[in-house]
Amino acid sequence: MSETHQPHRDAHHLRRNFVCHVLEGGLYMGGTAFLAPESVLPKMVQSLGGLPWVIAIMPVLLPAAFACMGLFIAPVVERLPRFKPWVLGFGLLQRLPYLITGLILLLVKDLDGWLLPLVVLTPLASGLIGGVTVVAWMEMVTRMVPAKVRAAGWSARYIMQAILGIGAGLAIQRVLTHLPGREGYAWLHLAAFTLLFLSWLAQLPMRESLLRHADPRPAPVPYIDYLRSLPALFLQQRHLTKLVLARFFGTGFLMLVSFLTIHALEVTSRPEADEGHFVTWQAVGTVIGSLIAGYVGYRSGGKVLLQGSRFVCLGLCGWVMMNQSFSGFAVAYFVLGFGLFLDRVGDLTLAAELCPSERRSTLQAILGFFNVFSLLLASFISGQVYRVTQSFEAVAWLAGGCAVISMLLLAQIPEPREAREAEAR
Repeated sequence: MSETHQPHRDAHHLRRNFVCHVLEGGLYMGGTAFLAPESVLPKMVQSLGGLPWVIAIMPVLLPAAFACMGLFIAPVVERLPRFKPWVLGFGLLQRLPYLITGLILLLVKDLDGWLLPLVVLTPLASGLIGGVTVVAWMEMVTRMVPAKVRAAGWSARYIMQAILGIGAGLAIQRVLTHLPGREGYAWLHLAAFTLLFLSWLAQLPMRESLLRHADPRPAPVPYIDYLRSLPALFLQQRHLTKLVLARFFGTGFLMLVSFLTIHALEVTSRPEADEGHFVTWQAVGTVIGSLIAGYVGYRSGGKVLLQGSRFVCLGLCGWVMMNQSFSGFAVAYFVLGFGLFLDRVGDLTLAAELCPSERRSTLQAILGFFNVFSLLLASFISGQVYRVTQSFEAVAWLAGGCAVISMLLLAQIPEPREAREAEAR
């Protein structure tokens, strides 16, 4: 009787895991929208006296911090019998910096010299702890969610994020209008933590029993031997090098957005609170982009989404160089949300399918480690270009050129699904 009902139970667990996966991601990313790294954080840092290179790294600081720890923790994760306890334990710690910073900003009065470091270190600390979590989380999700519906899962998470982001944009505009400066930033940190904690709670019902069919765990080896084996392991996957380079030159969006809010508010002479409108329009673009990404990714895989996002980046670069109106910049943020989430859904889908399942954790960690340098180097370059030229248009030309190079590199990577289908035929 148990064998008869086993497929039904597995299907029920898959549906519950999928729903929890969507809720966890949507709530988490919806929470970070209150401190949107593409719009709110760069302007916040500028208002606190941050240098151009500090402003430039704010959109990439959290993902870069996430990625840099994965390579060192991957050999431990590969031998874990269960992933959920690890993900829950470190996941809770990862969310606490936003609560701590919000309370400090709200309750501690004498912070004149510490405001800027506190704002910058919050996403850095959260990202470093999250980096200990993310390899186990990615492996848990990859095994719990079937390959065919992964793109739809990422898309659904981003749609939920976008819906919450629309509300976050309205809240940001209202909070910074009535509570400008430090007190307003304090409440934005606390609002972010509230949704981040709800996202942690959403993981509690997930069932890990489906992992019984997972690949056998590798035997433990000395850590130095593990590190020595990584170059050969990576080079065996001949298309991953091209993906690393395509990712680096695909950072044009992040080069652009580091200074886009500052440029838009200066050109239109609008107050800082109006950046909330940009968050709202970006969220609307995210909904549309995620819907299209989920549909196309389900049918065709991740590569075409990445290629499409590069075309969108080129169009965005041209538009923001010519535009002078506030409504035009609202359109730009809509396009940004649309293109950025084509990129994210496509990247997650393509990377997961290019990596063989038996060493997926380690290969994903290597890709993440390379991505740290891509994000930080691209941000540093854009920051230096802006510092030297004092020209937003120069940064836009740089971003557009990188998008073209990334498209050429992506053209050389085969779509994994097409290769598998051809092999099966």
